[in-house]
Amino acid sequence: MQAPLRLLNAFRTSVEPGLLIATAVSTAIFMATPLVLSDVIDDFDVGATAASLVSGVQLGGFVLATWGAGRFVSASSGVFVASCLGLAAAGLVSAIAPEFALLLVARAVSGLALGTLTWLAWSEVFGNSDKMGDVSAVGPLAGVVAAPTFGALIALSGYRAVFGVVAALSLAPLVRVPTFAGASTPDDRGARSRPVVAAAAVIAGLGLLTMGGSATFAFAGVIARDEIGMGAVAVSLVFAGNAVAQIPAARWRGGRPLAGAWFVATGVCAATVAITRSSQVFSVALVVWGFFFWAGVPGVFNLLAERSRHPAERAGDAQAVMAIGRVAGPLLAGVLIGAGSFTTLGVASGLLMGGAGAIALVVELRRPSPASVAEE
Repeated sequence: MQAPLRLLNAFRTSVEPGLLIATAVSTAIFMATPLVLSDVIDDFDVGATAASLVSGVQLGGFVLATWGAGRFVSASSGVFVASCLGLAAAGLVSAIAPEFALLLVARAVSGLALGTLTWLAWSEVFGNSDKMGDVSAVGPLAGVVAAPTFGALIALSGYRAVFGVVAALSLAPLVRVPTFAGASTPDDRGARSRPVVAAAAVIAGLGLLTMGGSATFAFAGVIARDEIGMGAVAVSLVFAGNAVAQIPAARWRGGRPLAGAWFVATGVCAATVAITRSSQVFSVALVVWGFFFWAGVPGVFNLLAERSRHPAERAGDAQAVMAIGRVAGPLLAGVLIGAGSFTTLGVASGLLMGGAGAIALVVELRRPSPASVAEE
């Protein structure tokens, strides 16, 4: 009886509860996407290339919202409420969509709402390491619960039930609508400074990392079911394991030298997930992937800050490029699967992620001169 209370006490935070709930819901929705793709393919009788658009348009909306929110809207309770309502509507339409095109429209709207909610959460906690840590920890914790829950729901009631549950969950943050003291106004700072070559290389590498990773991750559920023969519940448990493995890696204290090596290892995991036909190997690779990825990302972000004169701007650039990579990855996967096979996908993902790790290693091992860390 005391364990749940200790868990709640451990996660006491000064972050607005509505923002944490919205972050958890957002993670759950992104976690659901790869789990439903296989059933979407069967239900609408579409190929893998077309199915990849379900993830692609959602991520595209997410990118548009995260890039544009700070420039065109102000952080406010009204924007928060509108985003939650839009997210709920998108989930409801997805649950009843009779045509594939309507499903895509609904997922695009979902992406716009998710991006806006993400921007609202991070705009409130940016610059406060404790609050940022709280927001970061919510994602993996939500994934641990969401993956097996959605997997069981798909097995019992089908993928449309998942979208129905998502629609209901999207209203949960409205229980504690946050206030935005000193609400920000649309960004009018003017031109941004340009990154030096080393910083630009690291940012490009992060884009390659997320493109290669999302290409395989978006179809991991399809690979597990159609190529390996795993059941929906088993697959969902493996995805939950991936989320659990992220938590100790993200909260790992201390230095992370040669962080790019973790990206190379993550690329090996991605290639293994796509190529193997063993359920045991698939499961281990997907779980370890979660640890390796989050073991490397903080170290590479630190490297980016060290090679930048304006780290805050470069962090924003990195987030944007990583989001673009997440959009491009599933689209690339659809093309590769259509033209080749899942093995082709695995090789491509491994090379892209390994390349990202190599870039980070070269930048880290090449000691910069004082003059090089200056804006061009």
